[in-house]
Amino acid sequence: EAEACEARGSVETARAVLAHALAVFPKHKAVWLRACDLEKKHGTPDRLEATLKKAVEYCPRAEILWLMAAKEQWLRGDVDAARRTLVDAFAANKDSEQVWLAAVKLEWENDEPDRARALLAKARDMAPSPRVWMKSALLERESGRHD
Repeated sequence: EAEACEARGSVETARAVLAHALAVFPKHKAVWLRACDLEKKHGTPDRLEATLKKAVEYCPRAEILWLMAAKEQWLRGDVDAARRTLVDAFAANKDSEQVWLAAVKLEWENDEPDRARALLAKARDMAPSPRVWMKSALLERESGRHD
């Protein structure tokens, strides 16, 4: 129903429908994703951030919601807030490859290769996977370290 309202240009009605759905089903990740998508398209950055904050409170194991929150903060230029969000994501998802790799990417993209390297070392212990090991090798190659 929210999608139909949005398609007709009734954004406030779509928000109301989603708010009701979230009141009834507060732990449903799919509804939070839809609410966040609506705010990303039609809301303000502050409204999107508030929606994402509530989403991770109700669905702390939903990695995608944490990653969306961190990415939005990073895109707004608040790297420290993105780092704090990822720390909270780690607390809720200790063995999440996706969260580890997002933290590595954040550091690498912000010219912090030593922080990225340290995170990958922890990731190899906490969430070892072929992808984590591959990212470790790629980081070393990109940074010119071949030892």
